[in-house]
Amino acid sequence: MTSKKTRSVNHQYFIRASPKRVFKAFTDSKWLVRWLSDNAEISPHKGGRYSIGWKNGPQHSGTILNLVPGMSLTLSWEWKGVGLHGTKFNLSVEAKGKWSLLKVEHSGFPIEEGWTDLYVGAVWGWTYFAMNLKSVLETGCDLRSKYDG
Repeated sequence: MTSKKTRSVNHQYFIRASPKRVFKAFTDSKWLVRWLSDNAEISPHKGGRYSIGWKNGPQHSGTILNLVPGMSLTLSWEWKGVGLHGTKFNLSVEAKGKWSLLKVEHSGFPIEEGWTDLYVGAVWGWTYFAMNLKSVLETGCDLRSKYDG
């Protein structure tokens, strides 16, 4: 019997937008601030750096570990001052007819008491922001509010 030592957030979302638009929303700084963060910089190539952050909130930065243009992106996920080292964020986009299926995985959360809040925060965060991405791409409406959280 093997013991699982880490857990992952695994979600998928059907989005009525082309795979090209969905992928661009993750790899273009101007798009990232439309649905995810208040500031963003990304160099979309393997080994490139990214940085995203929120006013009066967390700042994440890291490295692009893998990128298959139009299909998948893997990031090291780091948060200055918080021990997220070792977690990875991966997304993939596949065509479903003329629309897209977005798969989100944030992996590497140790099953330890000190990591529970970080894991639950990732579950909440990726659900919240992926649904906002869906809304922005399908309707143009940004659902974020300063009262959320």
